[in-house]
Amino acid sequence: MTQKQKGYVGLGVMLALGVGTVFGSDSLYKAIDVMSKEKVDYTPGTYVGSAQGFGGEVVATVTVGAAGIESVDLAGAGETPGIGVTALEQLPAAFVESNSSLVDAVAGATISSQAAMDAVQQALDQASGKIEVIAREAAPETEAEAEEKKDAPAGDAKGDYTPGTYEGSAKGFGGDVKATVVIGAGGGIESVELTGDGETPGLGADALKKLEPAFVEAGSVDVDAVAGSTISSEAAVKAVQAALDQASGQGDADDKKAEDAGKSAGPASYAPGTYEGSAKGFGGDVKATVVVGDAGIESVELSGSGETPELGGEALKQLSPVFVEAGSADVDGVAGCTITSDAAKKAVEAALKEAEAGEAAPASAQSAGNSYAPGTYEGSAKGFGGDVKATVVVGDAGIESVELSGSGETPELGGEALKKLGPAFAEAGSVDVDGVAGCTITSDAAKKAVEAALKEAEAGEAAPASAQAAGNSFKAGTYEGSAKGFGGDVKATVVVGDAGIESVELSGSGETPELGGEALKKLGPAFVEAGSADVDAVAGCTITSDAAKKAVQAALDQAK
Repeated sequence: MTQKQKGYVGLGVMLALGVGTVFGSDSLYKAIDVMSKEKVDYTPGTYVGSAQGFGGEVVATVTVGAAGIESVDLAGAGETPGIGVTALEQLPAAFVESNSSLVDAVAGATISSQAAMDAVQQALDQASGKIEVIAREAAPETEAEAEEKKDAPAGDAKGDYTPGTYEGSAKGFGGDVKATVVIGAGGGIESVELTGDGETPGLGADALKKLEPAFVEAGSVDVDAVAGSTISSEAAVKAVQAALDQASGQGDADDKKAEDAGKSAGPASYAPGTYEGSAKGFGGDVKATVVVGDAGIESVELSGSGETPELGGEALKQLSPVFVEAGSADVDGVAGCTITSDAAKKAVEAALKEAEAGEAAPASAQSAGNSYAPGTYEGSAKGFGGDVKATVVVGDAGIESVELSGSGETPELGGEALKKLGPAFAEAGSVDVDGVAGCTITSDAAKKAVEAALKEAEAGEAAPASAQAAGNSFKAGTYEGSAKGFGGDVKATVVVGDAGIESVELSGSGETPELGGEALKKLGPAFVEAGSADVDAVAGCTITSDAAKKAVQAALDQAK
């Protein structure tokens, strides 16, 4: 072999080694990955993909433009609030930024994150022609959506409104959302200003900013809700619709109807007493308890544990005084909640039919045969995320009140269920009540906890005074403590009185708002109730909970 040939062989070996080294490096893989992304040709449009998540199907709606991914909307009703749901809110921006389905998973929500990636990839495969476009059935309408179509006002068309400035409001996630709508000379919407001091910064508050121009562009309330902020979006829609109702003249007409409905048609023909009625609502039975006096209807109490809290639940609260004012069941329904409103009317009407016949509702079971010794009793049972505790106050006539707590229950599900079940137990005078739909585990735990308390009541074994009242060893004053949390220091300000801990205020600016931040809100009253730092941690927020306990204990150590 000549010297020149040997040189070629050596050069070939060096090239082979170099190529092997490069192909074994992460940097080349990333470079190839980027190049492969850039070479994919997408057909502009909107595509939908789906994949199995932690608690059900995760659906991705991906809008693709000439340059790639323009927007991603993720939905997964079965994902865990505060974990999977939060991941689905955070990931869309990452997909758009990376212009692919390959992004980092959200810590603590790997399954939901992977489902989102798979769903986005399926949508992109359709956009690139790799697979055929998947036809998906439209999601079933919610009660509000169904009723919006049914009750849409005549003035909903663009340009049908009287020029001027109009205002409307509706219940949002953390308070009222208010809308100021300006109608121009042409009869169309010129501007919409939305405010909601109680909406969550970064979520609901940002949604309101996005929706303002959307209403103007649509010229109506027919706009898409902002992903991850459904409650705030729906409140904005209702607030703008209320303003537009006035602009179309419908608001004045509604006021006239209400005024006319409030006028008594004549003397009541009902026999005094308490009457009950029920009718099928949106998510279960709506029950009405009507008290009739010599002058007519004195009070109406409506309940429907299966109704949507923000819609049907609020409608029932609004309708009770309206029935009393009207003196009958002939009242206008609450906009957007026709099914619940109709059920309330039928339930009140059924009760009034009994009143016409003088068939008063029988006394409750507890007053008919109360076998409990007066006192305060406690019970507990295992719930979805920890113990559910019941404090039952029994009087001479039976159960007077039931207070339920469960720091480990999911706030939007189990937490809401406990709020509904407390008064239901008191009304029934026993544990024989219906569970809250979708919260069977929490409902069963509440029943068992109340049942345990009532067993003590049968034996007359009243619950002892709380630990802090029975033996308060703290000096009165205000004390502070702190401990390391998830994202920084958690601080506790503890106020101690003669009877024990009076209040606990917790703060931690570095904690995640939807997780640690919410945990601190729950733990404050828990420390007060326990009279010490010995409370259960909030599920999913162990680090923040432990920091809160240590901070409170540090404050109490100073109070000794």
